[in-house]
Amino acid sequence: MATYKVKYALRNKLAKSLQKEIDSLGLIDTWTLYKSVRISAVKSDLLNQLDITVSAVYYYFFLDDGTVNMPAFNITDKWLKRADTQAIIKEIVADFMQWQLKEYPLLNVAKILNNPKVTVQFSWIDDPYGLPTAPYSLR
Repeated sequence: MATYKVKYALRNKLAKSLQKEIDSLGLIDTWTLYKSVRISAVKSDLLNQLDITVSAVYYYFFLDDGTVNMPAFNITDKWLKRADTQAIIKEIVADFMQWQLKEYPLLNVAKILNNPKVTVQFSWIDDPYGLPTAPYSLR
């Protein structure tokens, strides 16, 4: 089965959107978190499903979810609700749909490709704890 991969320019736009959210929340004291953000992959090995992998320094997890001593910033939720993020994901999904129809012409007849499942998971940089990848499902 063929694998769909998003072009670098779209992955970079998605990363920039997350960096803007980190900046807007004031989480840039040393710029390490901001600079660590990468969209390392947006791909699909399955029909009608896209997986987005975000790479970020491990303490993003604690800032996002909070701890006993620190409130959650909900970075991921706020990022996924941003208008620019939703527009980029919509662009990626549209490109993915076209790719599927081109790669698998029979699907055009089946009409099953109307709402692909999109998930976001994390790859933690320098993770000393074995943190979960925290998958988020968008659809």
